[in-house]
Amino acid sequence: MRFARWFSAPAYRTALIICGVFFAAGLTIAAIGPSVPVLAAQIGVDTAALGGLFTAFSAGVLVAQVGLLRVARRLSQRATLAASMLLMCVGILAVTQGVSLLGLFGAALLGGVGFGGVLANGNMMVAQLFPSGSAAALNGINLFFGVGSIVGPSLAAAANARLSAPQVALWVGAGAMAVLSPVVLGLAASRAGAATSAPGARSTAPARGWLLGFLLLVYTGTEIGFGGWLTLYMVTSAAMDVASAALVVSGFWLALTSGRALAVALGVRMSAQGLLRLCLGGVLLGAVLLALSIGNLALTLAGVLLLGLSCGPVFPTALALVASSSQGGAATSRALILGNSGGMIVPALIGLLLTRYGPPAVVALLVVSALVMIGLGAAALRPQPEPCVPGEADCAPA
Repeated sequence: MRFARWFSAPAYRTALIICGVFFAAGLTIAAIGPSVPVLAAQIGVDTAALGGLFTAFSAGVLVAQVGLLRVARRLSQRATLAASMLLMCVGILAVTQGVSLLGLFGAALLGGVGFGGVLANGNMMVAQLFPSGSAAALNGINLFFGVGSIVGPSLAAAANARLSAPQVALWVGAGAMAVLSPVVLGLAASRAGAATSAPGARSTAPARGWLLGFLLLVYTGTEIGFGGWLTLYMVTSAAMDVASAALVVSGFWLALTSGRALAVALGVRMSAQGLLRLCLGGVLLGAVLLALSIGNLALTLAGVLLLGLSCGPVFPTALALVASSSQGGAATSRALILGNSGGMIVPALIGLLLTRYGPPAVVALLVVSALVMIGLGAAALRPQPEPCVPGEADCAPA
């Protein structure tokens, strides 16, 4: 009965649908990596040649978010989300059927454009539908993305063991996107176009969107980079074998997902500002613990898990703060663009530091990144002046 009541409310119904969409998206994205060797063999190239697959996908994500606001002004948010889901479905299916390296990269670019639209539209819709509890709501939907990211590699591994076809997981994810797109179009709640500011109104926090956007740039790059290089980090810093190091990577992503689950509960009991401060403090503590534990396996594992747990809520919570401080969608879109840019910059730097200078250089970068994020967060969360409303006596002309 309670579920039926929730589903009948447009905001809760939409959030539940987007949870399903994000689960499918997470499953699909996480299943790409395990499928790379089969895709390389399919087109007759070395596996290393497919490194550009992820760059093309990331480029597509940025392309989508740059053009998203213009598209959303012409279409409803749910129509834009449904179209993005179908685009991602087509791109991912084309990746699995690629017949050349160039065709594979083109398909990845197309899938990235679709995923960028899913990511941006899903987050913006939920933030607008839950303005007073957007931190908890955004952590909730991104929690399902994390769960999908855990399921995806497991499904790919099972399909590889039974069918020698890990790309089955990609087919499942793409199929789920295709099935859910008409559900989004028919049942999700959205407005006719992107939100726009009232004439003459000023943003409540002119610089906050930029500051939080750069925080997301550092955060996203650090999360993706550390998670991506964690296997090699554990091998070199704690003398682990590759199989055991891979389990640590799984633990990191599980801790990150658990952090988002915890943030859903905390988000209804504390402010988004307090939640972000708590998480950034945890990120710094995790980075310092890693810096002090090189060569000590137990302390290194504790640092990895604390870092993952603290990282989980940062992206959704910062995005919630951007959305709540802006009367339009431009600031949110800009923050997403900046955030996803970090995934193209910081991971390469972490890889360079790890391979040339070893684990101490990596943990030094983690500590610096945490301090930079704390500084940007402190600047963004300073008390802001009340918005100027035209017509009031104390409102001077802009």
